[in-house]
Amino acid sequence: LKACICVCEPYDVSRITKGLLQEIGSSNLKVDNNLNQLQIKLKESIKGKKFFIVLDDIWNDNYIEWDDLRIPFAQGEIGSKIIVTTRKESVAETMGSRPIIMEILSSEFSWSLFKRHAFENRDPKEHPELEEVGKQIAKKCKGLPLALKTLAGLLRSKSKVEEWRSILRSEIWELPDKSILPALMLSYNDLPVHLKQCFSYCAI
Repeated sequence: LKACICVCEPYDVSRITKGLLQEIGSSNLKVDNNLNQLQIKLKESIKGKKFFIVLDDIWNDNYIEWDDLRIPFAQGEIGSKIIVTTRKESVAETMGSRPIIMEILSSEFSWSLFKRHAFENRDPKEHPELEEVGKQIAKKCKGLPLALKTLAGLLRSKSKVEEWRSILRSEIWELPDKSILPALMLSYNDLPVHLKQCFSYCAI
């Protein structure tokens, strides 16, 4: 059995359990959110079977809530695996296993990823001004793959050097948040008004 679910926030054991049941193709899944019933069904679905489950983007480091989630997994066959991805070291420690720390990309790999998405079928060497500005933008992404892909995807439809330079000179890079936020904000600011309104509505 294989399943992959994005956990995110808020951390809801019932929602996650139901999502796992849907991923493994459990039939007769009722709409109710009774955790006990959902966990019984998950136990029955994986009992005696080898499974591979990915729990993506966990932020909750509360051990008791994690323990509630993993109860059904004890029914799986020996050799079953659960991979948890997180950006919080405390979550990795809560899992009680050896974490694999993903390092940031080197400058070389950062530029390679950026140009692949920004230039698509174009040769950067044929656009030296864009290449020069692109390398500076890639450097500002600080080796974060999502930031590199997000901005490269934004710029692939822009062919004017000044458009690229406006991204490079944006004040958003000066935000105190050193993570991926500045790159995502730049992508958000480029959205048309009606899509920005959709984001605002979803945030209510």
